[in-house]
Amino acid sequence: MGASPDGCVTCTCHGTGICEIKCPHSKQEEANLRLCAGEQGFCLVNDGGTVKLDRRHAYYHQVQAQLHVVDVDYCDFVVWTKNDLFVERIVRDVDLWDNIIPRVESFFRLCVLPEVLGQQLTRGKFQLQDDQEGEKA
Repeated sequence: MGASPDGCVTCTCHGTGICEIKCPHSKQEEANLRLCAGEQGFCLVNDGGTVKLDRRHAYYHQVQAQLHVVDVDYCDFVVWTKNDLFVERIVRDVDLWDNIIPRVESFFRLCVLPEVLGQQLTRGKFQLQDDQEGEKA
């Protein structure tokens, strides 16, 4: 598994972490990102008065993968527009990771690895098409 965080951050009290920066085109003119929290498809939610990255959003899973692959304890998640900036420090979610990693390993073993080693999915698809054409002739 790989990860490509947007940068590294360091401070004397928390050590080294990473940062992930998002610049949503749909919000580029937005003056207050916090007012957008909870909009359908947007990555931020309002949780009891606290605006934060939606824990169900793909960006949260991306950040968690980066934290574990890079082996650091935190990520400063940044949403930037021309007029506003949102920053949240995200820490490792060990329970989420323990739940996801077996599924990722299974997907790799059953889907990715066979394709890389023997092109079983694509070759099988093309063979099926060739066989059907042969039957019609």
